Amino acid sequence: MKNPTPTTSHFDRSARDWDQRPMSQQLAVVAERLLSRLTLNSDQHWLDFGAGTGLLSLPLAQQVAQVTALDTSAAMLAVLAEKGQTNIQTLQQDVFAGLPAVYAGVVSCMALHHVEDTLGLLRIFHQHLQPAGQLALVDLYAEDGSFHGDNEGKGVKHLGFEPAELQALAEQAGFQAVTFTEILHLQHRNGRDYPLFLMQARASG
Repeated sequence: MKNPTPTTSHFDRSARDWDQRPMSQQLAVVAERLLSRLTLNSDQHWLDFGAGTGLLSLPLAQQVAQVTALDTSAAMLAVLAEKGQTNIQTLQQDVFAGLPAVYAGVVSCMALHHVEDTLGLLRIFHQHLQPAGQLALVDLYAEDGSFHGDNEGKGVKHLGFEPAELQALAEQAGFQAVTFTEILHLQHRNGRDYPLFLMQARASG
């Protein structure tokens, strides 16, 4: 059996206590702030990338027909499944293995910085969105590596993002109307403050 990657190992070990972490409790406000900016209806099927224990999947599922919660961590998805939301389908796999459907939109919170090939990921999202489908990604503005501390052990591939650079990649992948909004400041146990952005865009077509 293949050994787990550092990312899988870290998230699998942390899954049971994930929702109780101070950082998770701060992030809980992201869902309402993000979802209020989306166009949602009861016929839609959405993808939550890096869904974890359901920070976005659970409230999103209250407003749409179906949510596919994608994550590489079986333990995280098991915690989500135990919450009993019947219109959430969990999917444990690498996103680069291919996605099973075309979606009305893709959401993600604090997962983008764990993927090395940002352009490739954005291209996959674009390929699996309906024409004019919505993209909404929350992540860290560029930082100095102090947010995670053990960046390698936690599977960190990017120390946050510069909006202009990420916008250029999104447009290269085919997205239009790319915008950035500061959505939250996280208070870290190291005493520092880390702002998060919400990037929104629409698929072409």
